[in-house]
Amino acid sequence: MDELLARVDVRELSSVRWGPLRAMFPKFVEEVELGRYLKHLLRTSQCRAVRLEPHCDADGTRSTHVFDVYGVEEPQAASR
Repeated sequence: MDELLARVDVRELSSVRWGPLRAMFPKFVEEVELGRYLKHLLRTSQCRAVRLEPHCDADGTRSTHVFDVYGVEEPQAASR
């Protein structure tokens, strides 16, 4: 089973000063910020891969900006 590592709101990520670009191109900025966040997470955690899923609210609605980040377990090597 994969382990929940984090819940991320991409609107709150800010590794770069985007200035007016954030307002003009919000989806682009969110994608870049999420990519930078995931690279940092992979560098600093024990997992070698992650899986993103949109966060589900209590009513079952999937978020467009909040994601659950799971550490992916690596499959066991086949024994010979």
